[in-house]
Amino acid sequence: MTLRQNGLMIALLAAGQSQRFGTADKLSADLNGTMLGLHASETLAALPADQRIVIASNEEHACAGGWRARGFEIALNPDADQGMGTSVALAAKLAVEAQAETLLIALADMPFVPLEHFRALAAQATASTIAASHNGTARTPPAVFGKEHFATLMQVTGHRGAGALLSEAKIISCRPDQLTDIDTLDDLKRLTR
Repeated sequence: MTLRQNGLMIALLAAGQSQRFGTADKLSADLNGTMLGLHASETLAALPADQRIVIASNEEHACAGGWRARGFEIALNPDADQGMGTSVALAAKLAVEAQAETLLIALADMPFVPLEHFRALAAQATASTIAASHNGTARTPPAVFGKEHFATLMQVTGHRGAGALLSEAKIISCRPDQLTDIDTLDDLKRLTR
């Protein structure tokens, strides 16, 4: 993976184990004619950024060709089975190596986040920023972090991700249905048009 010196880096987290989804691969499941794992990358491809990466557990994932076609490089997380925190930490490490100013972290299983919301988050980006989405009741991903927080993000572990840091975040409101993540097969069926 070639890292460049950047302003904004986008990291799409796609290395989860999807245990609640059953035995099928969640991100390759069909959602309205497109693999679930490609929806967020399609939207994020339209957001100006200096670098886009997908944190994945398999470089040959069914979505890999689509991710690359949308301008994303793939970074492998060998510790993905230890929780989303390891993907957050890897994204922060790559942002440090690329000398990025800011890092926008999004989840591949959140297919309905609109471009306008990603733009609103990116507009908050400064070296000291933490800005998170808010669904009316809680702070959630996607979120943007300034470089002053990368060292803390690199220490994140477990399944909670960057939840502790999000408690300090400026909130950017978004409709709850647009911040829905798909965790189960029932979620997918319910949200398929």
